[in-house]
Amino acid sequence: MNTDATEEVSEPAAPTKPDSEKVLRQKWRTSLDAGWTVIPSALIRGLPLLHIGAGELAVLISLIDYWWAPNDPPWPSKKALAERLNVSQKTIQRHLAVLQQEGLIVSEARHRAGGGQTSNRYDLTPLVAKLEGIAAAMKKADAEAAKVKRAATRPGLRDKTAVGGAA
Repeated sequence: MNTDATEEVSEPAAPTKPDSEKVLRQKWRTSLDAGWTVIPSALIRGLPLLHIGAGELAVLISLIDYWWAPNDPPWPSKKALAERLNVSQKTIQRHLAVLQQEGLIVSEARHRAGGGQTSNRYDLTPLVAKLEGIAAAMKKADAEAAKVKRAATRPGLRDKTAVGGAA
């Protein structure tokens, strides 16, 4: 056992993919058998930065659940979204409009072979881009907070980048 005062204690590593599924199974048990959807924490924690409310979040989560392949944007009908969320189609239209105004989705019209319009396709790449920025800011804030904590709890160490450290 090393008793050196300068030894740093690190956070446990994030679980690997097989371990992640095992943890999910422990938490959610057989409810995962019906399928599951990944929701980045940056979406939940960054809600104030996205300027959306609970209704828009519910619509986004539903769109994410319909997004099965990276290069195939989801295309649920407003009726399907309304039924899933137990709201009117008009409410879905309002929430989708807010998501578009905030630059989180792009709605693209789709047409049948005969020319008639069908459900829209919803491009979520703007959301992904915004979440990448939010996640980067969160990661940077966590790193800065860790430096401040180290400086406060271990003032004898000389860390040029920490607050209160030597210049």
